[in-house]
Amino acid sequence: MAAAKPSVSMDQCTCSVCLEVLREPVTIPCGHSYCLKCINRYWSQTDRLKIYRCPQCRRVFSARPELNRNTILAELIEKLKEAKADVSPSHNYTGPDGVCCDVCPGRKLSAVKTCLTCMASYCEAHLQPHRQSEALKRHKLEEPTGNLEEKLCPKHQKVLEMFCRTDESCVCSMCAATEHKSHDTVTLDMERAERQSQLKKRKAEMKKKVEEKETKLREMKDTIVRIQSSADTEVQELEETFTSVLESIKRLRSEVAEVIRDYEQKEVRKTEELMEQLEKEIEELKRRDAELAELSKIDDHIHFMKKLPSFCDTPKEDTSNIAANGDFIPETLRKDLSDLKRSLEELSGWEFVKRSEAEADDPCQVLQNLRSRNYLLKHSCPLTLDLNTAHRHLRLSQGNKKVTHKEVETPYPDHPDRFDFWLQVLCRETLSGTRCYWEAEWSGDGVAMAVTYKGISRKGRSDKCVFGFNEKSWCLICSESNYSVRHNNLKTQISAPYSHRIGVYLDCPSGSLSFYSISDTMTLIHKFKTSFTEPLYPAFGFNFNSSVTICPL
Repeated sequence: MAAAKPSVSMDQCTCSVCLEVLREPVTIPCGHSYCLKCINRYWSQTDRLKIYRCPQCRRVFSARPELNRNTILAELIEKLKEAKADVSPSHNYTGPDGVCCDVCPGRKLSAVKTCLTCMASYCEAHLQPHRQSEALKRHKLEEPTGNLEEKLCPKHQKVLEMFCRTDESCVCSMCAATEHKSHDTVTLDMERAERQSQLKKRKAEMKKKVEEKETKLREMKDTIVRIQSSADTEVQELEETFTSVLESIKRLRSEVAEVIRDYEQKEVRKTEELMEQLEKEIEELKRRDAELAELSKIDDHIHFMKKLPSFCDTPKEDTSNIAANGDFIPETLRKDLSDLKRSLEELSGWEFVKRSEAEADDPCQVLQNLRSRNYLLKHSCPLTLDLNTAHRHLRLSQGNKKVTHKEVETPYPDHPDRFDFWLQVLCRETLSGTRCYWEAEWSGDGVAMAVTYKGISRKGRSDKCVFGFNEKSWCLICSESNYSVRHNNLKTQISAPYSHRIGVYLDCPSGSLSFYSISDTMTLIHKFKTSFTEPLYPAFGFNFNSSVTICPL
């Protein structure tokens, strides 16, 4: 029996998106079928909106439907292709991504070759003249390619087949023979080969850099692990230390409390015994009092006189000491506990001093800043302004503890240490090899709190004379709007709580200079870390209408 021919045609099995015969057909929930790639590409355009429509019936799906191959339709299309092949030559129509034949009329077939001589693409049927004609066989054929316009010289409309190394551009043979005649020109194949070699070398370099960075990344990850492990170990040791201290304090508290309770019980027992004795004595006295009352009622004088002497015996006096002893613990232990209390009170006075953002990258700051103001006050040092260094527009007062800018000059005598241009003054005290703390209050347009070596220049308007503008001085500049610090003419803006009272802590042994904002709280403004090579002098600089007072501590 002869096989029945399909009752449908290829035109009924086309995709409404690409208008070609279905390839990898899939059917969506509304019943329409499409090429797998076409419907995926169509829905990808609306992925961002989460809206998925059927291109034909426009039905909207709330979620992107799952796509499964329609095997029956795929088999039907294969049978149609086989049936059509039996009666006519195979036709391969251009898909959405293919290159079409430039000669085909109407519906274009896919090109199988592109002729760079004719600058046209041909399907298998229209390519036959190039395969058969001796003249056309000399044309240059390549795989199908689109965008032929970009392969043409815009000036001569010839194929770009040369490369000008001088101008770094593709040119045609006419260009190479005319305006690029004196240039270094080669064929595109030669240039591509050389560029391909450079690309290969560049890829090798990139691969090496990637490997190096991946190695560095692994090292950083290992570093993070080590940091976290070290931090965990430190925290664990800290917990063990504080747990041990707390357990010791609890044990000591328990033992001292036990000593006090033992003493309490002993004293209470002793007192209770005395109370029992007193109760007996009171009972005896009451009995004798009652007997005396009975004796006083007897009318027989002789009997009265005989009994009276026995009642008049003086009762035995109680010599027991019933005073409570307030010394519950030995004096030596009391002294030790008092010393421990003071140490704990000092420890409780420690606090984390707030730091500016500029200090946040120094991990040592945390431990060094576990200092309360009470701790710093232990290192306070009295300061006195040096009259011989003061600019003539600076007036000293309050026993050389206050300095104020004045518009009228003070007739100070000439002195080699005096600042003659900048409004500055030093203190008399030399600070070296020790820890010193002082506080100063300022007012006016702005001041500089500084420390400096003695060798800072005093004469003229050079930066060598200005605090913070040279390697010999460090300063904090205070104004009504902000703080900044300077050393060696390097300025750093600081964000910190605003205050007119500034604390300065100089730690020569550790090589640090700290400035604090003093108000209800104490906040670290900035900390210099350096190595001081000479003795230092506290110093102050002034804007107009400003003053500084060294605070008594």
